[in-house]
Amino acid sequence: MKTPRAILPASLRTARWWWVATAASALAFAGGFFLNAISRPANEAPGFWGAGIALLGLGLVIGYFTFQLWRSMLAGRISLTWCGIIVGIPLMTRGVRVGIFGALLLIGVALLWSPGTIKYFAPQAKEARAKRRTQRQLEKNRNAG
Repeated sequence: MKTPRAILPASLRTARWWWVATAASALAFAGGFFLNAISRPANEAPGFWGAGIALLGLGLVIGYFTFQLWRSMLAGRISLTWCGIIVGIPLMTRGVRVGIFGALLLIGVALLWSPGTIKYFAPQAKEARAKRRTQRQLEKNRNAG
């Protein structure tokens, strides 16, 4: 007998689209950097290439984790949280231009940890904790015996 799926909270629905837009904007900015690198003199291009590659990587990573989130997987939520914090906080300290993108990442993290989303992912989190506890207990027994 299958258990009925929980109703998707509005905060999670918003978070999904928020992270899709974030991935798309990172990829669009990467394209802009690549186009800028092509039109610049050779001595100015490496910085644009580097920034484009970094944003391309960020966009692909966020896109992959957003796909996991779209499939209602706890791993997508956790990975996007870490990605948002690790990238968002340093960007906030780099000035207004990139600080805005950092703030957008952190707003996405806040959406992932709203009360409705926490409640939605609670069964998966409980199951994951139980699995880790069992593995630790097995490892403890193996080392003791």
